[in-house]
Amino acid sequence: MMMTMDAPDQPLTSYATPARRRGYINAMRQIAAVRAPGHRARVYFSVPPGLADRPNWQRRLDSIRHGLPSVELLDYRSAFNPDADYHEQWATLSDTLDGLVLTGLHRDKRRPREQTLGPIARQELITMVSAGRPVLLHSMEHGLVPVLDCRPKRVGQEPHQRLRLTIPRDWSPGEPTLQAALATLCPADFAPAKEAQQDVPMQSGLKSAHLTHPFTPPP
Repeated sequence: MMMTMDAPDQPLTSYATPARRRGYINAMRQIAAVRAPGHRARVYFSVPPGLADRPNWQRRLDSIRHGLPSVELLDYRSAFNPDADYHEQWATLSDTLDGLVLTGLHRDKRRPREQTLGPIARQELITMVSAGRPVLLHSMEHGLVPVLDCRPKRVGQEPHQRLRLTIPRDWSPGEPTLQAALATLCPADFAPAKEAQQDVPMQSGLKSAHLTHPFTPPP
């Protein structure tokens, strides 16, 4: 049963069911198994407008690079031509990416575990999740968190719909889902946690069931 309430009497490390977490770990292992030796993962950091102009921008980049030390980290400034159509460029870029890192539009200091993605970031997330590639949410307080483990809630209406993500209350960097994603993106620097090394049967249609469903729920 998926945990939906922050019950204070039991640890809350994920809003995903154990079965979906195992499926995610198995999917990350499959990606790592077929990656060419020496391949340097390309990861796009999707940021809200204006974030790169804020004083803590470099600190945030340093935090992500510390968590993903061997990847090629791209952002809007390094990956896109501002004079060309974004959607066409994203369609081309997304095919070359191994992963995606997101951060929210704004943050309520009273709810530091919540982040809200704008319409573009939400669509970028859907693209990458649908392709079965790791997607991580970044916060300065919690570091990198697999979006799979966050609680999603759609906010607003199309075409301006946003996605609010809540990081689990008892989130820890040692969670096996994160370790599996890190081992996939940084194979020379990270190894899956013990739980991630267990054999998990791959079910037919698992990618759409355990990855896409939480982020594209029916109205």
